[in-house]
Amino acid sequence: MSTADYIETLSRCGGTFRELLRRERWQQMQTWREVYAASLHVETGAWKHGALDWHVFSFGYARSLHGSKAQHAYALEPPGPLLVIPENEALPAVRLEAERLPDFSLLRQDLYVSPADFAWTMAFTHELPGGNGPYFSRREWMD
Repeated sequence: MSTADYIETLSRCGGTFRELLRRERWQQMQTWREVYAASLHVETGAWKHGALDWHVFSFGYARSLHGSKAQHAYALEPPGPLLVIPENEALPAVRLEAERLPDFSLLRQDLYVSPADFAWTMAFTHELPGGNGPYFSRREWMD
């Protein structure tokens, strides 16, 4: 996937987006981990299982829905202010004011979409379509 494909997908959501500064990107992703990877951290001392953040879902460290159930739950969330953070640091992380939720299913990249309070998250994976993911989880499920 090219940066242009990613930007085009963001643009199709309507609204506007602005790139997060490097430090803000790191802080937001760390907050995501503190919510969704807390049990992994307690068990192993690490914030990631392997190289990818979404492995907390695929290896069962955090409760989630996956596949079509995840897509359905995600579709029920309202669009609005969202954080979009790609695992690949060559792609910009953004704060998106969306009219529609972004769908990264066909981009074959690992991306995390959440509202600023991390009440829920959608993890799109590079294994889509037809592979492992996507994963949808809620902050309240982490208790």
